[in-house]
Amino acid sequence: MTAIILAAGTGKRSQQQLNKVLVDYQGEPLFLKTVKLFLKKGFQVIVVINKNDEKTIKEYYQGSYVYGGVKRSDSVLAGLKLVTSKYVLIHDAARPFLKEAVIDELLKEVAHYDALMVAKRVYDTVYDNNLNLLKREELILAETPQVFKTTKLKEAFLNSKCDYPDEVSLYKSYYDEEVKVIFHDTNNKKITTKEDLKMLTSQFKIGHAYDIHQTKAGDEIIIGGVKIKAPFKILAHSDGDVLLHAIAEALLGALGLGDLGSHFPDSDKRFKDLASQEIIFYVNEKLKEFDYYVVNIDASVYLEEPRLNPYLNLIKENVSKLLKIDNACVNIKAGTNEGVGAIGKKEAIASEAVCLIKRRIE
Repeated sequence: MTAIILAAGTGKRSQQQLNKVLVDYQGEPLFLKTVKLFLKKGFQVIVVINKNDEKTIKEYYQGSYVYGGVKRSDSVLAGLKLVTSKYVLIHDAARPFLKEAVIDELLKEVAHYDALMVAKRVYDTVYDNNLNLLKREELILAETPQVFKTTKLKEAFLNSKCDYPDEVSLYKSYYDEEVKVIFHDTNNKKITTKEDLKMLTSQFKIGHAYDIHQTKAGDEIIIGGVKIKAPFKILAHSDGDVLLHAIAEALLGALGLGDLGSHFPDSDKRFKDLASQEIIFYVNEKLKEFDYYVVNIDASVYLEEPRLNPYLNLIKENVSKLLKIDNACVNIKAGTNEGVGAIGKKEAIASEAVCLIKRRIE
């Protein structure tokens, strides 16, 4: 059987500068995920491409391809002209989540029908534009892949008098016969909009950071935005809040945005004596920009003195407030270095943080 993979779009609705099927997904272009699935299942594959994407497509795929047209029907027909197998399957390259089991269900039935499609049942309440309630049990959500006897689909195309949104609607306009519908509940989402593209990025990301500062003569330190009496103060370009520095850098790391120093270099006079809560506010904006939110923060502060236990709850509350997350999502621990090294000699204090962030899906 031959699989025609439609990849000739322009990505206008996804608001991308390149065709959405070329967007990276798990280390390779989106279209390749779909192509590999059908090659694995033993299909002959024909990819219908946008001519402007040919150079990039050929870097990843050396199989059969053909240029698509302005409309979907033009692209399908272009691929169909190369098909010689008894049956042809048509699938959108922008549906990379298709499961093998769904293909297997189609293949089980193909000997009994000349046209088949996959679809989902409608469970939501649905109205038309005039707010007339529609019977959802009479509605289905059409998807690809769709499978046809090749000669019959070619004939339907030759006799087509207008454009159709998919091949089943074209087929039904010419043949008055049953189309087998394979219902499923798996994710077969088509990547269409900018919001859909978020599905291609990791849902969860983890960040880790460690920050250390020397001490000097003084009588107060700041930990987690809380001022604490101490027999020294922190030597730093900013206010030296090692806990907020570690948390901020862990979050930047989870977002893939480098280290804290690349955003707030100590060579920049603007950041002299900067309150570290301002760094957290900056990171909050980055989280918002990339559509992620904080799931959990687990952090430790290492110092010989003062004892932080009396302040831990206050520090935890302040950190959660700064990050605008629930108090239960923050854990702060304190420990000594058992007299070892610069920390043990009270020459430095340090903090370490691990964070988990999650992609926000509207």
